[in-house]
Order: sequence, then C-alpha cells, then structure tokens
Amino acid sequence: MNARSPRSLKQLCIEVADSAIALRDDLCLFCTFSRQLGKATLDAIRHPRKIRRYDVYYYMDNCGSDAMPIIALLGFLIGVILAFQAIVQLRRFGVESYVVNLVGTVIVTELAPLVTAVVLAGRTGSSFAAELGTMKADEEIDAMVTMGFDPGRFLLFPKMLALLLIMPGLTIISDVCGIAGGMVIVCSMLQVSTGEYLTKTFEIIQPIDLAQGLVKSFVFAVIVAGIGCMKGLNAERNAQGVGLSATSAVVTSIFLIVVTDAILTSCFGIAS
Repeated sequence: MNARSPRSLKQLCIEVADSAIALRDDLCLFCTFSRQLGKATLDAIRHPRKIRRYDVYYYMDNCGSDAMPIIALLGFLIGVILAFQAIVQLRRFGVESYVVNLVGTVIVTELAPLVTAVVLAGRTGSSFAAELGTMKADEEIDAMVTMGFDPGRFLLFPKMLALLLIMPGLTIISDVCGIAGGMVIVCSMLQVSTGEYLTKTFEIIQPIDLAQGLVKSFVFAVIVAGIGCMKGLNAERNAQGVGLSATSAVVTSIFLIVVTDAILTSCFGIAS
C-alpha cells in the first residue's frame, strides 16, 4: 500500500495538470473563435448586402425542414408522458385538475426549448463540426485564407444566423405538439373536452412564459452553432480527428445547454 500511494498521487497530479492544460487550450481556442465570429458579425451588420443569403437559406432548410418531423414527434410524446405521469401523481391528492396548468407551463418554458436544442445539437452541431473538420483536413480552409477569404464570413456566420432564425420556430412547433400530446391524455383520462382544455391552457400560459422559452431558444442556438463550428475548426487533420470533433461538439453542446437552462431558469425565477 505504501509503495503504491506515491505513484497514485503522482498520477493524480499529472491528470489534474493535463486537465488544466486542456482547459487553458480550450479557452484560447474559444477566444480565437469568438474573435473570428465577432468580426464576421460586425461586418454583416455594417454591410448587410455582404451576407451570403443562399448559404443561410441552405442551412435553414437543412437544419429546420429535416429536423421538424422528429422535433414534432418528440414534443408530442413528451406531452403525452408528462400529462400521464402528472395525472397519476396528482390524483393521489385529488388535484388532477391542475394537470393542464403543469403541462402547459412546463412544456412552454422548459421542455420544448430544451428538447429542440438537444435534437439540433445531435443533428446540426455534429454536422457543422464534421463539415468544418473535413474542410480543415482537406486544407480547404487554409486555401480560403491564402486567397484572402474570411472563414468567419463564409463559413461561420451563415451557420450561426441560420440557427438563430430557425430555432424559435422549431421551439414553437414543439410547444404546439407537446400541448397537443397532453390534450390527448387529459381529454381521454379526465373526461375533459378539447375546448375546455385549450381554453384553460391559453389562460395559464402568459406572454412572459412564451418569451422565456423563446429567449432560451436563441441562447441555445448560439451554443449549438458556436460549439459545432469551434470544434470543427480545431479538429485534427485526419479522419479520426473529424469524428472526435463531431462527438465532442454534441457532448459539449448538451452539457452547456443544460447548464445554461438552469441558469436562465433561476434568473427568470428571481426576476418574476
């Protein structure tokens, strides 16, 4: 035991040092990426005609239209599950009439933006990382820089703008489908009419609840697009590096989405 303790302590110190170095490198990469994206954003604000609209439309179609069915299905199923579990639990206390309040509020403020962001992190974030990682491995990005083209303007900003435009719409679709899923369960198990369910839902959901969900969707869009592009630009120049960058983009995005959601929920709770 005594012979192993110093070696284990040394190994632990090495792992901590490696983690600290990796964190430092990630912060440096994030600063570099933020500078590139900020420069491209300022240039787009000053010269709107320079925005590559066709690239933005392409990514909006790719990220939005293709993701819409799965987001709608997941939103509906989450509404079904949430309503069913809420009825089972609240029925014990004789307050199952509050299920509509729970389903409407939780879906609009929490679950719809969160599920939408996680789905796009898995689909779009990994796609951005793989696309840019492949371009880096093939030295296409180096060629762009050599010819005087700004990668931030041509590669980063269209992706970011497309997600900022499409994420709120997908969140609203998830809201509607989630409420519809809850309506199916509530109307069938509690003998509530569709009109009564919808009337009560519209009474419960306030504009501030919709605003909270939409604000989260904008923030999540920045996280998904930013992390995906950053991981792709900093991928190693080989096939394995491209795969690792895509995986890292998904894991990092989901982690930051959950952490950010907790922070924003706390801030909205304190403000209200």
